[in-house]
Amino acid sequence: MMKMYSNIRLIFIHIVLLVILGSAVYSNSLNGKFVWDDHYLVKDNAYIRSFSKIPQLFVTDVKASEGDTYKFYRPLQMLTYSLDYFLWKLDVRGYHLTNILLHILVGLNIYWLISILWNDEILSLLVSALFLVNPLHTEAVSYISGRSDSLSALFILLSLIFYIKALNSKNLYLFLIMLFSYVFALLSRENSLVLPAILLVYHYIFRRKINVRNFTAVLGISVAYIIFRLTSLSYLSPHLHSNTSLLQRIPGFFVALSNYMRLLLLPFNLHMDYSNKVFSFSNPKAIVGTIMLVVLLFYCFRKINKDRLVSFAILWFLVTLLPQSNLYPLNAYMAEHWLYLPSIAFFIILARYLSPIYRNYKTLGMIFIVGLLVFYSYLTIRQNNYWRDPILLNKITIKYAPDSHRAYNDLGCVYDALNMKDQAIASYKKALEINPNSAGVYYNLGNTYASLNKIDQAIASYKKALEINPNYPQAYCNLGNAYTSLNRKKEALASYEKALEISPDYAVAYNNIGNLYLSIDNLDKAIDLYKKAINIDPENPEAYNNLGVAYCNKNEYKQAVESYKKAIKVNPGYAEAHANLARVYYNLQQFDLAIKHCDKAVELGYKVNPELLKFLEPHRRKDR
Repeated sequence: MMKMYSNIRLIFIHIVLLVILGSAVYSNSLNGKFVWDDHYLVKDNAYIRSFSKIPQLFVTDVKASEGDTYKFYRPLQMLTYSLDYFLWKLDVRGYHLTNILLHILVGLNIYWLISILWNDEILSLLVSALFLVNPLHTEAVSYISGRSDSLSALFILLSLIFYIKALNSKNLYLFLIMLFSYVFALLSRENSLVLPAILLVYHYIFRRKINVRNFTAVLGISVAYIIFRLTSLSYLSPHLHSNTSLLQRIPGFFVALSNYMRLLLLPFNLHMDYSNKVFSFSNPKAIVGTIMLVVLLFYCFRKINKDRLVSFAILWFLVTLLPQSNLYPLNAYMAEHWLYLPSIAFFIILARYLSPIYRNYKTLGMIFIVGLLVFYSYLTIRQNNYWRDPILLNKITIKYAPDSHRAYNDLGCVYDALNMKDQAIASYKKALEINPNSAGVYYNLGNTYASLNKIDQAIASYKKALEINPNYPQAYCNLGNAYTSLNRKKEALASYEKALEISPDYAVAYNNIGNLYLSIDNLDKAIDLYKKAINIDPENPEAYNNLGVAYCNKNEYKQAVESYKKAIKVNPGYAEAHANLARVYYNLQQFDLAIKHCDKAVELGYKVNPELLKFLEPHRRKDR
């Protein structure tokens, strides 16, 4: 009894240590900003802003609200963003906090799994601690859009844990938790399909007899998922039209294997973009990677009877790496965040050889282990600082990947947001030098030209984007905005309608067509369009404000007040909505409220109509 109590106490202490460790190394990531895909998946994603949109998350692409597609089906990832939005709106700290908590949960489940496999709490603690603090995982943790890696890893680990627990048990709850965990893993990331292979590795290495019912259930879910993706969600099959053959991509796998081993041993020079390069079999890294694969397999089978945990780790690494090996065409030949799940193997092997040193030479072992953890923690904290500064993040990526048009493009977006227009244009042009066929870069360049009122150049850029990608609703929408600014309303309407033809749920396009009808005093049509925009995106302050203007023009002041209030509720700093509400309250002779909102608009820097200020002044003096 005392021994059991002591074990529980030790495990509790280990859990507390792991939570503190994971929290400490990532605490400086909390104030990071939205970067790269975060803008599309979170910041500008209308589908995460209302729980009424949750059913659509399970039948659409991760970027569906923008009308574009990433060819990724990850509804659970998107659901967590919905929960984040409900809790924090667009306070980026909440999203980073969720990522940190998920990473810590993955670490705790690694601890649990190693305890089950090897019944060694010290080894479990070492593996989990090394995993939690390693800088390789910053891309999965400090990058909000990297959340799918930790989500899928969490549920793969849970499914494996409960699969092992259910092997010799008829407990229905263990069986159901195993199955639901696997379903959640598949809904988090496509690489979760690797679970049946992991289970076979477990049975083979540890000589455990297969439970036919349990394994068949997992296999059945896998088959059902594949059928679902190939039929109902066939339009989300990624990268089917690759420009490279399997034979051309194979050397890239060995180059990636060589790079991964280097990153695991020496996690330096980390960056975002490795691009989709093609290598030859004669490439030195391809040769080194081939040799590494042979050595790993040889060592695995040689050690299988002497050290099953090490053999399990080697096969875990190779099997979990396969879905992202680019043998099936992906958007890059390698990526650091693709090591999130496979890296567990490296930490198992490292801890397996460190734990005897700690047991036999406690002081020396403790110094070495603590030193290694401190070293990893320092690198992680430093890497988090890069993620907090979008300009620095992109410049670091460009330093190590000078041919990354994505980094130059994102740098241009950052410069544009900071009103550094010349630098933004220079960055976009550099991106186009590297990749002249990037519709997204032309689109962003068009946006910058439009903000500088260089409308002809903006139109040319949007048209170039559409020439490259004819199914680009945002480009059509902003092309419509450019035509509107030139009072070319017929062309603007055609552009907006084309955007809606491609993306029927594109709220911004409905709002902009509403503006066109508002400008020609077709108020009922404008109101109908604004309501459609709001129905798609219930937290669109511009649509509420424009709806208020339309109601105001119809002298329906009560509805106008409600619309302006909703705009301000969504965005309390929306100065124009405050000014419009002040004008309505003045018309309703509610002067106290008119003065309140007029002052708020002025405080926010809005140029309020001088006549309104003049009319309100007597009432202000009277109130005083």
